[in-house]
Amino acid sequence: MPLPPDHFTVVVHAKLRIIEVRYPARPSLESYEKYEKEIRAAISAMNGTWDCLVDQTALKALAPEFPPRIAVLNHWAREHGMRRTARVIADSAIGELQGMRILRDSGVKDVGSIFKTRDEAWRAITTPSKA
Repeated sequence: MPLPPDHFTVVVHAKLRIIEVRYPARPSLESYEKYEKEIRAAISAMNGTWDCLVDQTALKALAPEFPPRIAVLNHWAREHGMRRTARVIADSAIGELQGMRILRDSGVKDVGSIFKTRDEAWRAITTPSKA
C-alpha cells in the first residue's frame, strides 16, 4: 500500500548512527505530529551521539507553521545526542532561506549544513568530524 502524500519517512541507519528523514511534498500538521513522536522515539533509542540527514527536496517551501516547530525539535535533538545535521533542499530560494533559518533558530547552525543533493549531504555526515 503506498504511503499517504503527507507522510514523513524516518530511516535509522543504526550501524552508522545516522537518522535519515524524508519530508513529504505536502506535510500536514497531523502528519508532522506523528513524525515528531516517531523521530523522538528514534532519537531516544540511539542512546548516545548520532548524525542526521534531512531530505526535504520533495517540497519547495514549508508552510509558515512548520519552521518554528522544527526549530524546537532540532534544539531538543541537539540536547539528545545530535552531532551533525545535513539538510538537502529543493532548488528554491525560499527553501534555502527556510533551511538556514531553521538551523539558526534551532541553535544548530554550527553543526548544520545545507546541500543540494543527498549524496553531498551523505558524504558530509559520514566523513569523520574534525571535532
